[in-house]
Amino acid sequence: MLIEEHISAHERVIPTIKNIRGTDIFFDGQPFDLKVTYLPRDYNSTDAVENPTKLAVWMYENQGAQRFGADNRLFVILLDKNNPDLSWELKRDFNLVFNKIDNFFRQETVSLEDEIVFTFNKKTYTAVSKVVLVTK
Repeated sequence: MLIEEHISAHERVIPTIKNIRGTDIFFDGQPFDLKVTYLPRDYNSTDAVENPTKLAVWMYENQGAQRFGADNRLFVILLDKNNPDLSWELKRDFNLVFNKIDNFFRQETVSLEDEIVFTFNKKTYTAVSKVVLVTK
């Protein structure tokens, strides 16, 4: 909750009313569904660091059918590279997480390069996705 509040308070972010399905914030004029989570157990951490776009595609393609969404997403992925099982502890490291998020919003923009194509239940979708990988 504190991570989401910090993101919503950033000067380059416009938060939305919580009852808008699939849109939590606007960044660079684009709507985004905000997802704060951990690197999935079956996903290679080196691949995630080297190719966050591939990770975003994986996250869309492996979401549960009951929670399916093709909305634009901003993924904040927390990862303890030395001990992935303890990644949850990063939620308490506010200095690390908030600094990484602030640097992201200061440096990033949304462009056509952020558009991804993914497949879910044999259908193809297109979305705009950004990944903030917070690693320790």
